[in-house]
Amino acid sequence: MSIGIENLKEILGEELAPARENPVKVLDSETIDPSGLRELTVESREGHSALVVTVKATYNASATAGVRVRWLYSPDGSNYDSPEDAEDAGNYEDLTFEKGKTRQRTILIPILQSHLKIQIVNLDSNYSVTVDAWTTLLR
Repeated sequence: MSIGIENLKEILGEELAPARENPVKVLDSETIDPSGLRELTVESREGHSALVVTVKATYNASATAGVRVRWLYSPDGSNYDSPEDAEDAGNYEDLTFEKGKTRQRTILIPILQSHLKIQIVNLDSNYSVTVDAWTTLLR
């Protein structure tokens, strides 16, 4: 027996049934300088358990490194995990890399605190990268 979303809504009620909000494009052809980063701050609303981040990176034809997506948690919106500790905890994903190509990755990030910062980091110290990014909250 399979249970669909409509059956779950009947069993669990509307407020407890899984739900996905519409994706929101948060970066549109943004250029990230060599060794630079873009930060996205997400404040989760009550009841959300995960964030889906999709990042598309277009690399320079001479690029030598790719893009890292890292997430940092905060209990109060001002004290965030350090990038080093976030990486030590495995709170990052690297997009695959090939110079001159475009790569896209979708990442599921658990919401462990009410404040979450997403960093899109250009790992290349010589060439910029162009990125698009979307976020989707999950309940």
